[in-house]
Amino acid sequence: MEYYFRKKDDLPSIPELPDPFEKPDGSRVMVPEEWPAQREYLKEMLAHYLYGHMPKDSGVTKGEVVFSRPVYNGKAVAETIKLTAGRKGEVVFYADLIRPVKEGKVPVFTWNQFTGTHGSPAEEEIVCRRGYAIMEFDKEQLAPDNGDAINGVVAKAFPECDWGAIAMWAWGHSRLVDYLFTTDWADTDKIIATGHSRGGKVALCAAIYDERIALCAPNGSGCGGAGCFRFLGGRYGEGIGLCETAGSINDMLGYWWTDAFGEFGARQKRYTRSNFPVAKNQMEFMANFSLDKLGTLQDEDRLPFDMHFAKALIAPRALITTDGLGDVWANTFGTQVTWRAAQEVFDFLGVPEKNALHFREGKHEFQAADW
Repeated sequence: MEYYFRKKDDLPSIPELPDPFEKPDGSRVMVPEEWPAQREYLKEMLAHYLYGHMPKDSGVTKGEVVFSRPVYNGKAVAETIKLTAGRKGEVVFYADLIRPVKEGKVPVFTWNQFTGTHGSPAEEEIVCRRGYAIMEFDKEQLAPDNGDAINGVVAKAFPECDWGAIAMWAWGHSRLVDYLFTTDWADTDKIIATGHSRGGKVALCAAIYDERIALCAPNGSGCGGAGCFRFLGGRYGEGIGLCETAGSINDMLGYWWTDAFGEFGARQKRYTRSNFPVAKNQMEFMANFSLDKLGTLQDEDRLPFDMHFAKALIAPRALITTDGLGDVWANTFGTQVTWRAAQEVFDFLGVPEKNALHFREGKHEFQAADW
């Protein structure tokens, strides 16, 4: 089904949170049987205004174990998996896997990682004692995180797509899921998508568009993740602390999103995924931008959605968002707002227990407590 989505200047102001139950014709969803159609509408809305569209045909994913060794005194095995995807097999990337040595199938974390980082701080507990596998991949194998995502390997493989880097990286989660379905050890009814910071935004996007993911667990995901565009604040409430906004994230990281999202927020420059300046290194990248508009709203009230829509799209599957109370940038107040708002959908679908929120003391990290 095709939907009509208006440009920013034609959208009404919605100072409060938009209603996830409002249908395209203005009527409201009244019974759970109407939710699947509404879900498709909201998915398309987020694709249009935030993420961009993923490819309809991603080709066949193939996985090959290219390295394997026992770890934790033989209680687990660590493997490197070569993944080949795309319609012509033109996307090649690698994932690191650690899984317990035990009988039967095991639940699996799919985890998008930052370049140069590896392993969970609670890995031995998770794998050897809890019996989960962890499969992680460096997302920059798929799209660079320097403003040049539209020239990355995934973007070139699917030139028809208008997606930003967040959706490109989320596409990687689904290719890991493809591989897990070919194994004899993965419990494919218990696949989890996780990630930290921008990786939390990625995990949320992945779980929205891939229903094979049973649990979404974004950590410290903030603006464009578990946070809220309209309501900002730290642990002490609305208006307390400098939080990242739609404007500041578009100015600094416009290539993460589809171009339509660049229309919203208090912007200093006019950069989108299509015209973002490419930096040679992180210092040059940060020098391009001013952060003096943090915590300042402009026209976010014209967004026809907020991030409670994203959370609601996980239902009736499970969602847990984890954050540090000292992470003001990530908008802990707004994270609670979207959690409470999304709860209405989880209640409506008869799964009130599947929308969870966990705060801990501490800063912007993926700590053992979050795991």
